[in-house]
Amino acid sequence: MKILNLIIVLLLSVFVMSCTERIDIDLDNQKYARLVVEGALSTDTTVHAIKLTKTADYFDNQPPEAVSEASVIIASDEDEYQLTESPVGSGIYLTAPDVYGKIGKTYETRILLKEKIGGFDEYTASGKIYPIYPIDSIALEFKPEWGDAGFWEVKCYVLDPPTEDFYMFQVFRNDVLVTDSINEIFVTDDVLYNGNYTNGIGVGYLNQARDDQKLVPGDQVTLKISRITKEYTNFVMQVQTEISYQSPLFSGPPANVQGNIDNGAFGFFASYSCAYSSVMAE
Repeated sequence: MKILNLIIVLLLSVFVMSCTERIDIDLDNQKYARLVVEGALSTDTTVHAIKLTKTADYFDNQPPEAVSEASVIIASDEDEYQLTESPVGSGIYLTAPDVYGKIGKTYETRILLKEKIGGFDEYTASGKIYPIYPIDSIALEFKPEWGDAGFWEVKCYVLDPPTEDFYMFQVFRNDVLVTDSINEIFVTDDVLYNGNYTNGIGVGYLNQARDDQKLVPGDQVTLKISRITKEYTNFVMQVQTEISYQSPLFSGPPANVQGNIDNGAFGFFASYSCAYSSVMAE
């Protein structure tokens, strides 16, 4: 019986191997390339940037190719700003340092490429800037039981209006942005505290095992709250999901992240209002 079972297993193995077939997938980047847009306009008076790149081949280990020599404009019904590529060839387009977005206005970015990408040379996206309440204050609370060296929790005290709102939270240590990548940004809706005072809700965390987040007495911690759109909230959450670890057994199939750039481009142009508050570490 054992010999018969062995023979059956061997025959099945040969059958399975004989059914395999090599499949070549066409991943020609020149044919399927798309424009990628990263940019935002806020109520801060500062240099605002829009970055243009092209999608890369799946197995390419080089940085994405910059899209240079484009015409990039940010405009509302009152203002229009022409962005300048700097440095030349970088695909990064900057406003003047005195530019800021106005609350209640809808801003559109218009991009005109020197050469078509994905069959188009014109792209647009838009977003409205909503008002934001000022932050009353922030506080720090140490959590020694979290992680190897503990965490400082950034607690926020602010009144949330009785409307459906969406927020982005970013943390600075001594004026240096700690949450400097999209996977570290915290975005959320206001379902849990809509129309109420937050009374110290935790919105940021500083890992004391990391040199760039470790606090010593006298360090200044600043919290930046941005009132963003529902569409931008969903975009950030989708990106964070796609770049985080996924269990093959329970995760859904991979899919393109939904942005707001037209004509098949990827990415997002965001517009939002901002509020700040700081506290000193003791």
